[in-house]
Amino acid sequence: MTDDLTIRTQQPYPGAAGFYPTIGLMAGSAVAVSAAVIIFFNDLFDVETLGRVRDSFQVAVLTLVPYMISAAVAAITAIGIVNILPLTRMSEPLDMLQVRVREMAVGDLASRVNIEANHPQLRRLSRELNYTAGDLGRRIAEWKVVNRQQWEVLQSMRAAGESENNEAVLLLVEQMEKNWQKIAAIEEQFIT
Repeated sequence: MTDDLTIRTQQPYPGAAGFYPTIGLMAGSAVAVSAAVIIFFNDLFDVETLGRVRDSFQVAVLTLVPYMISAAVAAITAIGIVNILPLTRMSEPLDMLQVRVREMAVGDLASRVNIEANHPQLRRLSRELNYTAGDLGRRIAEWKVVNRQQWEVLQSMRAAGESENNEAVLLLVEQMEKNWQKIAAIEEQFIT
């Protein structure tokens, strides 16, 4: 199980640098497709072909079609890049959240993450993560207290048993049962 956790936590979020190659690939592909369309149409319709067209409207359409297709490709690419750019600004807050979740996975419930960026969803997510870690930490602290009490009762029970004080042993057993009820109440809060 630990190996699975280690493997999962070693894969970092790509961050802003992970988006720039994608943006570059999109822009480069748009330029290549646009150039290929223009070259294809220029080779398809040479001067002789255009000379046989009788209507000036047809000449205008045949001349403008490759550029219109190129403009459409550029517009679609621009829309894609504009939609990716906000992700580059979200990478640092996402990295912070990822680090915080990894800390929780190894047992650190005390540290907090504070996202000040202009991302209301990420701020809400960080507040919820902090609340969850705090609440979980509180429940585990309660559990630890009851567990320590159980240990103290057990030690007292051992001492009473060695001195053959059966009444004290029975009272201590009752105290242990009450502590186990407290532990059961805490355990019921967890869904596993």
